Amino acid sequence: MLRATSQVRPDLLVMFGSFHHRALFSDALETLRSELHPAHVLACTAESVIAGGREIERSAGLSAIALSLPGVVARPFSFELADGPPAVWSEGFIRERVSLPPDEGALPHRGVLMLADPFSIHAGQACAALDAAAGPQGARVFGGLASGASHAGLNVLAVDRRLTHEGIVGLSLFGDVEIDCVVSQGCRPVGPCFVVTKARGAEILELGGRPALDAAKAMVEMLTESERPMLGQGLLVGIAYDATKPRLGRGDFLVRPVLSVDAVHGTLSVSDAVPVGTTVQFQIRDAATAHDDLALLLSAQKLRDPPAAALLFSCNARGSHLFGAADHDAGFISARLEQPPLAGFQCSGEIGPLGRHSYLHTQTASLALFRAPRPVSYR
Repeated sequence: MLRATSQVRPDLLVMFGSFHHRALFSDALETLRSELHPAHVLACTAESVIAGGREIERSAGLSAIALSLPGVVARPFSFELADGPPAVWSEGFIRERVSLPPDEGALPHRGVLMLADPFSIHAGQACAALDAAAGPQGARVFGGLASGASHAGLNVLAVDRRLTHEGIVGLSLFGDVEIDCVVSQGCRPVGPCFVVTKARGAEILELGGRPALDAAKAMVEMLTESERPMLGQGLLVGIAYDATKPRLGRGDFLVRPVLSVDAVHGTLSVSDAVPVGTTVQFQIRDAATAHDDLALLLSAQKLRDPPAAALLFSCNARGSHLFGAADHDAGFISARLEQPPLAGFQCSGEIGPLGRHSYLHTQTASLALFRAPRPVSYR
């Protein structure tokens, strides 16, 4: 088993604490260290924490999981504001900070656990930089953005003995463990796909040669009476991460919220730069779609042995905000996967790989499943 028992010194302790514990977060970590003596620690504060099948929303809570990982090497790393934005990081600089293949020789690289502060660093750009430095297979980054803070300097992140209020902390993992990923969408595409024909950074000026706001209004007119109330939580834009696919559907988009609308110029501003030529499609939050998508992805995981442990990074717009009641994601995952030890938190953005690239997501449930490595067969 990967889960540590009281008789085994854990190789990794992961802890999440609600923002109520911000002032004493380091004390809570120290208490667990003194009791468990973990080799490595990874932790952050959050809006709400997840423990087992429960999502403790809008209430004080701590969630921790201790893992025994025989045959695994974990290398800690961090980036801070002084390092500059990820766009300026060189491959050499990244590899000086983060252990990536083939740094540990024959040991296979299994992935990166990463927690980030949303106010001080662009986690999506950091994922792209780590992927590029790791080579063709990518870095396989799992994690989330600390939540529960209203401005910079309030989030707390920790890796081993380093405690910080900014940047990124993480662990790069090598050796005898498999980390499988589930990234489940909480949105449904609506209306046609558009190509961005004019843009300025994160401001979309034109879609398919017409003002972006006009395209959005036309999409709203196409919605059914039952769909229109779903726009009450805000308009969303899905950015296709692989527009070469012959057909695009749910799961093929990185969803970004529309932050502002310029009615005079007919433009939409989103939370990420959208280059000209990008394929996009409007999205609506939909609890039924979110449930069905998670059920489908978990059914595929049931074809394998149950995971020994799991980390869940769920969007803070899910939970009772989306499903009308707490515990949907955590409870459903626990039941479907035979109650694995599970910890996590509701994030300001979720990190998970799709194919060979790692992305920053929103509206998703991103799940990292820890399993013993598959035996190698020889013929």
